[in-house]
Amino acid sequence: MSSTPPLPAHPFRVRHPGDGLGAPAPLDLIVEGSAFGSGTHPTTMSCLEVLAALAPLEGLRVLDLGSGTGILGLAALRLGAAGALCVDVNPEAVASSLRSGEANGLADRLSHRAGTASDLAGEAFDLVVANIGGELLIDEAACVAPLARRGGRLLLSGVLSGYAADLQAAYAAQGCRVVERRFPGACCTILMTRG
Repeated sequence: MSSTPPLPAHPFRVRHPGDGLGAPAPLDLIVEGSAFGSGTHPTTMSCLEVLAALAPLEGLRVLDLGSGTGILGLAALRLGAAGALCVDVNPEAVASSLRSGEANGLADRLSHRAGTASDLAGEAFDLVVANIGGELLIDEAACVAPLARRGGRLLLSGVLSGYAADLQAAYAAQGCRVVERRFPGACCTILMTRG
């Protein structure tokens, strides 16, 4: 006997280009199914849930660091953010997020850049979203944390749950405070504010 998969705990409908479902609805996210993500990974779903809970994001400037297809930047825009910058070290991912912006009709509010957190030194965002595997978010805390303005928020995911305490400590050392923790699959998703 087959069971129906559970509905996501967020309001978005993740779609793929050319799916025949017509123009995007207000909370549709059209992304390519590719090596840069299809929007169904537990950490992505967890980030979408947290973003939805933070809404409205009216007027916010958002950074999607390690953006892949740009799905989290797109979600922030759908929730009212004024603009989002997608940054990825891989130029092919940057091209993918560019196509996502066009497919969603959000190209005018979605910017793209190839690079890393250190390439953004001196810039500040209201909300930094980074869903990056491995320990990069821990190792680069001194570069990532200042990208959130004072009083801004960081939504970090992709780190294995066994390293959650290390992630928290690394950002606490940069003046960040934990607001919420989730443990999707084998990973953690942590929302913080920067003091």
